[in-house]
Amino acid sequence: MIVLLVGLTLSHLASTYFLSFGSHDTTIATSERLCADHVAVIAHLIEKVPSAERAALLGDLAGTLTDISLSTQPKVGLTPQDEDELSLVQAALRPHFGAVGPSRLHVAHGRTATEGDGSWWRNLLGGFPHDRIMQVSLQLKDGQWVNFDMAMVRGVPLWSPHTVLSTVAMMVGVLVFGGWATGWVGRPLATFAAAADRLGRDVNAPRLPENGPREVRRAVVAFNEMQDRIRRFVDDRTQMLAAISHDLRSPITRLRLRTELLAEGEGRDKMLRDLDEMEAMVASSLDFARDEAADEPGQDIDLAATLEAICDNTSDIGLRAAFEWDGRLVCHCRPAAIKRALSNLIENAARYGGKAMVRAHRLERIVAVVIEDSGPGIAETELDKVFNPFYRVEGSRNRKTGGIGLGLSVARSIVRSHGGDIRLENRVEGGLRATVTIPQGACHDPHPDRR
Repeated sequence: MIVLLVGLTLSHLASTYFLSFGSHDTTIATSERLCADHVAVIAHLIEKVPSAERAALLGDLAGTLTDISLSTQPKVGLTPQDEDELSLVQAALRPHFGAVGPSRLHVAHGRTATEGDGSWWRNLLGGFPHDRIMQVSLQLKDGQWVNFDMAMVRGVPLWSPHTVLSTVAMMVGVLVFGGWATGWVGRPLATFAAAADRLGRDVNAPRLPENGPREVRRAVVAFNEMQDRIRRFVDDRTQMLAAISHDLRSPITRLRLRTELLAEGEGRDKMLRDLDEMEAMVASSLDFARDEAADEPGQDIDLAATLEAICDNTSDIGLRAAFEWDGRLVCHCRPAAIKRALSNLIENAARYGGKAMVRAHRLERIVAVVIEDSGPGIAETELDKVFNPFYRVEGSRNRKTGGIGLGLSVARSIVRSHGGDIRLENRVEGGLRATVTIPQGACHDPHPDRR
C-alpha cells in the first residue's frame, strides 16, 4: 500500500506539473488578448457616447472583474510600461481608433486589492485565481482619459487548491481500491500461512481452497500436493511400523516356547528376560503406531481436573504427586491423547524423581503446565536426546526401573500436535523441570480471577 500510494502520488504530481507548465503560456496569452479586446470595445462605446451620458454607461459596463473610471489625467503613469501588452492593446484599438501612440496609451500590471483576503474559496469554486490585473489608461479624442483595471487569469501553479484536491482525491481512491486489492491478494496468503502452521501440528488437516491470484493459486496447489505427499509418507511409515511390530510377535512367541523347553539355568533365564523386553518393545511400538494413526476428535475439557485426576491416579499406585491450581482451566484438545502425554510426564517425575509437583499458570498467549521433581536430574547433553524413540538414560532411569524409551517421544508428539511443545531443564535446587506449553487459543478460563 505504501509503495502504491507513494508511487502514484509522485506520478500524479509530476504529470500535473508538466500539464500546468505546458498550458501556462497559452493561458496567459489568451487572457491578455481578451483583456485587450475588452478595452478596445468598451473604449469605442465610450467614445461614441456624449460626455454627459458616459458616467451612466460606465456604471452599466463595470463589473466585479473590471473597474472603469474617467479622469482628466491618466491613472497609469508612463513608467513602468509593459511593452508586450502595450502592443496587444494597440493592435486591438487600431480598428476603432487607428494608430495609438504611447503618449495616448499607458499599459501596466498590478495586483488585486482582495489578494490574501480569504477569497481562495471563491476562486476554488469559480475557476482560476484572479490575482493579477491589467491597468490601461487611454486618452479619448476629446482629451478625456478612460482608465481600466481588469482582472487577468494566470496559469494554475503546482500547489493550487485544484491540484491539492486532485491529489487528495487520487490518494483516497488509491487507499480504497488499493486496500480492497491488497486484501484480496493478502487473504489467501494469510490462509496459506495459517495452513502451513496447522500442517506442522496436524498432517491430516483439510486441503486449502485453490483461489486468489494466479501466483497464489499455484503456491496453494503446490502446498496441497506437498501435504498429500507428507500424509502418504507418514501413513506408509506408520503402517510399516505397525506391520513390523505385529509380525514380530509370532517369532517372539515361538522363541519363547522353545526357550521354555530348555533346561533351567542362567542362560535360559537371561533369554526369557530378553524376550520379555522384546515383547514389551513390540507392544509399545504397536501402541505408538496406533496413537499416531488415531483420529480422535477434539472437545472441551477441564485441564485442571484432568491434571488433578492424573495426580490422584499416580498416588493410588504408590507414587507421590501433588497438583496446585484453584479453579477451572477449560481446554479444547484431544482428551485421551493429552491425558496420556501428561500422565507419562507426571509418572516419570514421580517414579524417577521421588515426587511430582505439578502446577499450571497462564502466560500472555499460552497456558503452561510445569512438572517438577526432586531427583538427580539429567545431564545437559541428554535433555534433547531423551525425546528420541527408544532412547533411555542410564542410572536412575535404566531398563530395570521400567520403560523402553517411548514415553517422552509419545508425549512430545501429542503436545506438538496441539500446537505446543515440551521443554526439559534441570532445576538449580536439584531435580528436573518439564514445562508443557499449549497455545492460548486452545485454552480459556471461564473464571480468570480464580487462581
